[in-house]
Amino acid sequence: MHKMFVDFTKTIFTLFIVCNSAWAELTPEQEEARAKGIFSYNMMRGFTAKPYLEIAAKAGDGEAQYYLAELIRLRKKHITAEAQALYEAAAEKGDIYSMMRLADKGDDLCHIMESCPPDIKTPQQWSETARELAKERVSQGNTEAMYQLFLLTGKFDWLTQAAESGFPRAQYRLGGIYREGFGTFLIPGSREKEIEKWYKASAKGGYPPGMNRYADFLNARGDRQGFAYWIEQSAKAGDFGAMSDYAAWAAHMPDKVGYPLDLVKAYGLTLLMAEADPGSGPSSPGYGGQVLPKVAAKMTPEQIEAGKAYAKEWAKTHPPLSRFPPRYGY
Repeated sequence: MHKMFVDFTKTIFTLFIVCNSAWAELTPEQEEARAKGIFSYNMMRGFTAKPYLEIAAKAGDGEAQYYLAELIRLRKKHITAEAQALYEAAAEKGDIYSMMRLADKGDDLCHIMESCPPDIKTPQQWSETARELAKERVSQGNTEAMYQLFLLTGKFDWLTQAAESGFPRAQYRLGGIYREGFGTFLIPGSREKEIEKWYKASAKGGYPPGMNRYADFLNARGDRQGFAYWIEQSAKAGDFGAMSDYAAWAAHMPDKVGYPLDLVKAYGLTLLMAEADPGSGPSSPGYGGQVLPKVAAKMTPEQIEAGKAYAKEWAKTHPPLSRFPPRYGY
């Protein structure tokens, strides 16, 4: 029986390797819906994201299928039949995070009763397939696959290998684990040095949450220039929280790090935040919508128009704003 299971897993694994690049080709309209859906998802605006993700998911886009399944799972607090079908569709395209969700699901009644159709995979089969596929990608130098193996197995060595190989999310996670008290550090101050080391590596690797954590370290040390630099870099990389600081400093609301007053920049960045998170309506705007009139009150009409133009130019040359929820969260 064990040999049959192993052969089955290897067969499915081979299929994933062959079909891994079989992602759907979307029309321009479907691609636009996909982008809007993922943007809203990353801004943690699920109700806004859902209809857009549905369009791209129905068209066969694996990433949209995964994110839509995540929205359904989080809203219902369990994996529904609809979410499972979406995870399975993404998993069939080689998405390891979807396989991990299916592995976590637990056995269906048909598996317990041993009455499932032969093409229905068990959570164990999904777990084995995910591990085999991740190991194959590791052999090809994929550092994210190392991190996925840590999530799959819980083995700390995979996390350290991913971090040492330069995967920024793993570096951020490793710094966080040490910060929470994991591990033994005999020399006083060595834990703090290790935490800072990995947050700094994550920051330099381009991961905004890592930039924010490293900025906090520098701020606590009194390095105002370093703190301001990394918050600015995080804002430029699309982090919504860092953008709120960056815009406030440009408007001198307050003048916390010594940036020159630049109301045009402050207005443009705040406008982008207002558009990214409009809140629940005109009577209850999001953060950007609350701050924008305060910035505008300091400006001439000409400056406001220049601020709007600044926002448009920024959007062309920088990533979209995001709150950077973890790809595989709770």
